[in-house]
Amino acid sequence: MSARRDLDKHTPRRSHRPVAPTLLLALAAAVCSGGSPAAATGAAARDSGTAASVMPQATMRLSNEAFLAQVGAESQAADDFGRRHLPLQFSGRLDQAVAELVAYAERGGAARRFAIGNMLWAMAPDASLGLHRSADALQPEQPEILFELALHYTRKDDCAAALPLWARLRAGPIGIPATATYVAAYCHLVRGDLRGAVAIVRDSDVDSHHVGAEKMSYEVFGGPSELSLFDRDYRQAAGGDRAALERLLARSFDWHGDWWNAAPQASAQDAAIALARTQWSPRQRERQEWDCLWPKLRDGAQAFGYDDLERCRVIVGGHPSSAHPYPASSALGWVALGRAVARAAQPPDFAALLARHGDTLRERAVGVAGDLQALRVLAYLQQGAGDAAGLAASDELGWKRYREEAFARSRIERARPAADAAPDPAYRALLAQAAQDFPHDPLYPLLQASDGGGDPSAADLARILQAETRTLDLSVRSGGLRSHSQLKALYRLLDTALEKAGARPGG
Repeated sequence: MSARRDLDKHTPRRSHRPVAPTLLLALAAAVCSGGSPAAATGAAARDSGTAASVMPQATMRLSNEAFLAQVGAESQAADDFGRRHLPLQFSGRLDQAVAELVAYAERGGAARRFAIGNMLWAMAPDASLGLHRSADALQPEQPEILFELALHYTRKDDCAAALPLWARLRAGPIGIPATATYVAAYCHLVRGDLRGAVAIVRDSDVDSHHVGAEKMSYEVFGGPSELSLFDRDYRQAAGGDRAALERLLARSFDWHGDWWNAAPQASAQDAAIALARTQWSPRQRERQEWDCLWPKLRDGAQAFGYDDLERCRVIVGGHPSSAHPYPASSALGWVALGRAVARAAQPPDFAALLARHGDTLRERAVGVAGDLQALRVLAYLQQGAGDAAGLAASDELGWKRYREEAFARSRIERARPAADAAPDPAYRALLAQAAQDFPHDPLYPLLQASDGGGDPSAADLARILQAETRTLDLSVRSGGLRSHSQLKALYRLLDTALEKAGARPGG
């Protein structure tokens, strides 16, 4: 698929301030907080409406400075406490750690609830919202708490709840932080207040805080954290789920810190292979192949190439009558082939690899159990070998069965008519289906607007802006224009469209 031109996912990308380590350290902080795990297990399961089933009574109103000082002390205490319990992070016990941390927070006041609510933001969103709501009940009108609540409701697409909070912040002494400009404007777009969205961007100093604004889009709309996804797969794999084990191993080599940065995660790698070795006997081919390649794959500083694949009797090499097979673990094939290709001086013989392993990969991808890693490698080889028909079939499978947007994007890009040709009904229907299936991808409404001829309407631009704010896809995938520049350009177009329609932006 065209969205994946290279199997290697280990190339450093634009740096982004890591937020995960502090969060991870704090997650386990309450494990030794004095409460029993059994008594606290209900806390992690509480949703946003019940995370604090009985809201605490407001206490004496603190100044903003005094409140922030308390938050700083509580955050440091939780971090220090959590450093002694790092093993919980990658052992399938994240729910226990979250429950204990919530119980610890609920024994404190507003500052502790606020601090730990922030720590749980990505890994336990409902628990985080519950703690922030209870902090607000104890210390009403603290701007930092209102800000976090506005972010929560925006993330949940509950704009009816978010907009009054953004309005209170905007009217207050601190205002809306410049880094939250696009996130705050998002709900105005969703509710149809396009003039209000333009006004927020127009009045903001976001140009001086564009990196923070880009990071804010990720923190609000980036979805579940890698640690929470790893924890889910770990527990499922420990219960015997083979597909979850494959996901676990693959994720450990492709750990996303944000939309811009992905790299192997050492602790996740060690936890994943240790669990895999309990699931596979020493005589199983999966175990033998992983064990053979593991030392060099685990140590990214070591040289790795096709000779390592041949040494371990996978993917390349062997005699014509007994060619080395594709690994029994598709995750291993994806990781090992990606590493070898990335470090090779020349690209591989795609046609030869496709001829050798295409049937195996296809059988796994279309099988009842499913195999996304196999499908990804198959599409990669088909693209490299110029197998347009095969790639179209793989894109269709990845889109319709696996619901992976990258395959839909590849399918659309290859079906798009030439620049001097008018879109036919089949292409328009394909594009409409992609827009319906992946409503948060800005490419599809952008293509729909551009294929219509003329300038995009304000409504078209609002759809594109909503999706781009949620994903930054137009810039992240292209690697060219900065996300902030893309958003500002779209807002200028929206402002112009509103002017033409006779609707001047208001405050």
